[in-house]
Amino acid sequence: MTPERRSLDIYLQSVNEQIQTTKMSSELWFRSPPRHQIRANDQFVRVLMSGGLAPAASPPISVAELAEPCPSAVRSAYWVQATRTRDVAVHFGAAGHTYLHEYFTADAGRSREAARARARRTVAPSTPADYLLRSIDRLTAATGADPAESCRKNMRILARDWPRLVRSCQAPPDSALPASRVLREFYRSAATENPPGHGPKHTPPSSPGDGPPVLLTEAEAREMATSYMLGRLPFTAQEYRMAAELVAMPRLQSALLAVQLQLTASSAEPLARLVAGFGTPRVLLPFTEAFVDRFDYSSSAGIDLSPNPKLITVLCNNVVPAIAGELLRKKAQAPDLDSDSIRAGVIAARRRHIYEIMIALFNRADTLPPDMVALSGFNRRVCPAAVPFSAFLEEWLPYYFERLS
Repeated sequence: MTPERRSLDIYLQSVNEQIQTTKMSSELWFRSPPRHQIRANDQFVRVLMSGGLAPAASPPISVAELAEPCPSAVRSAYWVQATRTRDVAVHFGAAGHTYLHEYFTADAGRSREAARARARRTVAPSTPADYLLRSIDRLTAATGADPAESCRKNMRILARDWPRLVRSCQAPPDSALPASRVLREFYRSAATENPPGHGPKHTPPSSPGDGPPVLLTEAEAREMATSYMLGRLPFTAQEYRMAAELVAMPRLQSALLAVQLQLTASSAEPLARLVAGFGTPRVLLPFTEAFVDRFDYSSSAGIDLSPNPKLITVLCNNVVPAIAGELLRKKAQAPDLDSDSIRAGVIAARRRHIYEIMIALFNRADTLPPDMVALSGFNRRVCPAAVPFSAFLEEWLPYYFERLS
């Protein structure tokens, strides 16, 4: 077995068709991989992305139906491809809509105002999530920062100080240490600390078994995971209102579809080389947010990739609001959308941290009661495709917007 194939097999032990991301492994299944495995998996996937995703400098699509791109041809070509892999795409996160236009939605419930209000309504008092939210609210009030930035700063401090906080709350021998006690200590200690403007670029994840176990219920863990998602919801209600206008524009819709078609077509050859090199189509599982295999990664005959329409909704909720923000900054309206504003919005989306989130590492154990999980630490997750995909989007979304009118 080659070292590369061994790396893939290790990766598939913790991230696979069922457990599709490290974030899901922790927050949904309560099965965080150990520290060394997270680090090795991240490095492995970054190498795959650099070798498998088409570079921004790739030529425009040359397939027949897009030789002279027009909106109707783009929509037809996209939907033909997407519908043939509908069931596979649904397994990997697509909504399974009946009509293409249903994927173009900007969810106002993701605005930072709505998300903050929802968290405050649903989080129980004196829980880990409650203390985290209190810390976020206090920092927001003290600094004037938006809640997403306050959340990111608090999570960086929490990750950095976790070992010290756990030691300071050490429980008596043979007794569990409640996570609420540690988060309460964090809330109290953070009140006397001046949070740094910039946290560490990388915070190593803690491994299950490092230090004393910190316990919380499954419900508390899910509450906490929902609360720190505020860090990846930086857009305002006003930006989402304009984003809703933008995603309803046929010209922008067609440009988004064309970009994903180009990404799929341009990546087909390097991805086929990856499959041949590893001897299995399962090496493409890290790419399912962008495209999926019609044979469900189980055929020895090869691969047949189609765009996953989940990506369209992801872009509508995470990149288009950033474009709206650039228009609002210029005091422009949705009909004023142009290629320069689109390019600026793609760049702004990176700056506003849509591709990263600090997560908690939760684990279930045989020694714990059925509804309890252990919290071992934190890990900053960064989308492994953030750099190549964002560069691709910056190059080609304005390009197709100019040509599809």
